[in-house]
Amino acid sequence: MKSRLWNLLPHEYAPFFRILHIIVAFLILSQIINSNFTETEALTESGLKGIITWLHIISGFGLIACGFIMLGWMLSQRGFTYYYAWLTLDFEGIKQDIKMLMKFRLPDAHIGGIASTIQGLGVLALLGVALSGGLWFWLNTIQSDLADTVIHWHKFLTTFIEIYFYAHGAMGILHLLIERNKNRSPTENS
Repeated sequence: MKSRLWNLLPHEYAPFFRILHIIVAFLILSQIINSNFTETEALTESGLKGIITWLHIISGFGLIACGFIMLGWMLSQRGFTYYYAWLTLDFEGIKQDIKMLMKFRLPDAHIGGIASTIQGLGVLALLGVALSGGLWFWLNTIQSDLADTVIHWHKFLTTFIEIYFYAHGAMGILHLLIERNKNRSPTENS
């Protein structure tokens, strides 16, 4: 079962990226869950809220590192325009994908397409949230008046990574189910 599930995961050509993807997913999920139990005032506490807050901060710094590793790997493997063609005002890949979707067919990932654009935006959202959290921690440590403003931006940006996380996860599960059904033999389906 475990090897079948592993083989259904995307990026079979890059085990490193698969593992990094899984690590990032678990870290984001833990951030979403434990963020409900964190308090900025708990940094100096030794109780449960203090521990959870510190876990949130430490795993947040882990996400900064993982986010830059992921972005670096993506850019080194496929290049800037694969994920960010829209920044050069090249929307041809997105147009092709929309045409394919209009025919009720799922497009494959390709340069400037919807899937690659969404992946590129997801990594930017991850880095935006993690970096704003890291900036808040630093500003809070030096007791800057900007810390309150930055924590509000951090919470606002979290909305985007949460939407991305849930949507990406749902699409991933849908992909696994479609692949599983595609790989069944005709005798299994009857």
